[in-house]
Amino acid sequence: MYEVLLYAAIATIICVMLYSVLGKSVGQGPENPIDAKKEIENFGVSSAGVVQPVVPAGPKTGLQKIAEIDSSFSPAYFIDGAKAAYSMILEAYAAGDKDQLESLLTPDVYTVYCEAIDTRNADNLKQVTDLGRLRSCAIKDSSLEGNLARISVLYKAELTSALMNSEGDVVQGDPDILSSVSEVWTFERHLKSNDPNWRLSDVEPSEGDSLEADPTPDTTA
Repeated sequence: MYEVLLYAAIATIICVMLYSVLGKSVGQGPENPIDAKKEIENFGVSSAGVVQPVVPAGPKTGLQKIAEIDSSFSPAYFIDGAKAAYSMILEAYAAGDKDQLESLLTPDVYTVYCEAIDTRNADNLKQVTDLGRLRSCAIKDSSLEGNLARISVLYKAELTSALMNSEGDVVQGDPDILSSVSEVWTFERHLKSNDPNWRLSDVEPSEGDSLEADPTPDTTA
C-alpha cells in the first residue's frame, strides 16, 4: 500500500511539472517512458525538497535572465516539456485538432496552422504523420525582452508524413518511409502572466529532410 501511494505521489509531481511548462498534463510515448526517479533528480529537487533551478554558469545568458524572474525555471524541466510539445503539436496538426493547437501556439502561428488545416480539408485530404524517433532535443538559443522570454529548441527526428485522399490513396509523401528532419522551434512566454504556457511562436524551415508532405507548416518567410 505504501509503494502504491509513493508511486501515485511521484506521478502527480511529474504531471504538475509538465503542466507548468506547457499547461498540459502530458507524458512521453511508450517507446520512451518517463523514469520518475531520474526526472526528479534532473529537476534539481534537493534533499530538503526545495527545487533548485539548474542554469549554466558563466556570463549571464538568456536562461539565467529568465531564471532571475521565474525562480522555478529549469532548462532540464523545460526540455521535458518541449519533447512532449513536439509530439503533441505534430499529432494535433495531423488530426486537425484546432482546440489542442490553440493551447500550444501563439495567435500568429495558430492562424498559420488553421489556414493550412482548412486548405487541406477543402481539398479532402488527410494528413498522416508518425513520429518514429525523436533523436535529440536541445536548447539552441534563448533571450529575454522585458518580461517576454523566448527559447529556441533544435529538434532532430525521424518521422513519416503523407497526404491521403478520401479513398485512402497517397497523393503526397510516403507513410512507410522514415525521413530525417531537423527543425528549430521557438517557444515564448510572458513571465509575469498568470498563464503558465510556453507557446510555439516560430518554426524555421526544415534542413536536410526529404519529406514531401510537411508535418507542420513553417512560419519563417
